[in-house]
Amino acid sequence: MALKGTLRDFGLSDIFQLISHQRKTGILYLEDKGKSVSVTFDEGKVVGAEAGSEKTHEKERVGDILLKAGVLDQGRLAQCLQEQERTARKLGVVLTEKKYLTEEIFRQALLFQIKETLFRIFQWTSGTYRFETTKISYDKQFISPMPAEFILMEAARIIDEWPGVRARIPSIEMVFDKVPEAESRILRRSEMKENPPQGPDFDLGGEEKPKAAENDRVVLSPDQERVFDLVNGQYTVSEISYRSLLGEFEASKALQDLAGFGLVKPVKVPLSKPKNQEQEEETRRRKGVLTLVAGLVFTGLLVFVLFAVLAASATRLGFFAQVASEKSRIVREAIADAQSKRLILAMEAYRLEKGSYPEDLNDLYTAGFVLESDVYYPFNSPYGIHWGANGPTIVPPGNQD
Repeated sequence: MALKGTLRDFGLSDIFQLISHQRKTGILYLEDKGKSVSVTFDEGKVVGAEAGSEKTHEKERVGDILLKAGVLDQGRLAQCLQEQERTARKLGVVLTEKKYLTEEIFRQALLFQIKETLFRIFQWTSGTYRFETTKISYDKQFISPMPAEFILMEAARIIDEWPGVRARIPSIEMVFDKVPEAESRILRRSEMKENPPQGPDFDLGGEEKPKAAENDRVVLSPDQERVFDLVNGQYTVSEISYRSLLGEFEASKALQDLAGFGLVKPVKVPLSKPKNQEQEEETRRRKGVLTLVAGLVFTGLLVFVLFAVLAASATRLGFFAQVASEKSRIVREAIADAQSKRLILAMEAYRLEKGSYPEDLNDLYTAGFVLESDVYYPFNSPYGIHWGANGPTIVPPGNQD
């Protein structure tokens, strides 16, 4: 599949959906402002991601993450890398066979690498992309392929929640310390007679776990407890994100929760960024959310893309002279259904931004949430809004009350 271009013309979420829909295997290369990223796909699912620099050609590999996490030293890593090169075996196999670390820790490090890389690139609003269909290899023993839809939804969630977390933790160079007697104010799960049920500690995003209390002692979630143990008045937020293998967002969110519980407090706050830089980052995050919202319905819009390609070729080939009207109707209905979903998602994004739904679909266009053609295509008349008991729905022309 020949797929290349710029992210301004074809959004990252659209690219992920296209690769997923066609179940392609290969590597997606992304470049922007001196940064480069490669994302590996196996039958349309993500199985790897690495970030680096175009100038130095250096990448943060899983070995670097293990070093920063403090679970492996340089000597042992070098020894295992040499054996990996000599035997052509995967690094995880070599490390675990030598018992330098457990399979679970290596699995967490690989997931850390993937989710951190993907979170950062989904904030990009410019750059180039190139997908190459090729044979790939990855640690199947340690990596579970992740569907594109799951990645898009989690990335949207993180980008949407990030401003609230950043308001409390404006810099990853901040340092926190425990308040006096903080240890006596928590009830560890290992101390509880019956541990509450819990899901996986490490996924791309994880769901928010509420505060609980027993005898006025705070019961922390596994992520919060992991971060609490790392708070020592010396580690920065960035260092905690590596040592916990939770990643920047989840570690920052856990620290925000711990501060809200009154268990930790900041002891070192670097100088804040210039106002214009903060505004630029906020604009980039907002654009990222809108891009992801549009991308979640790309599978439906893919029908439109394929239809348009056929239409372009039809002039010379006389294709449409052979197409039955029934097929044309089915394609038209599929496009209308996809457009309706796109408009509904745009209305939700408008509500989050403006505080209420738009009164008219043209408000979405004037506010920059959709293109003008989205309000009409594939009809000559605009779609309408039907206000029901369960909220608004989009109805095509002719179906409006």
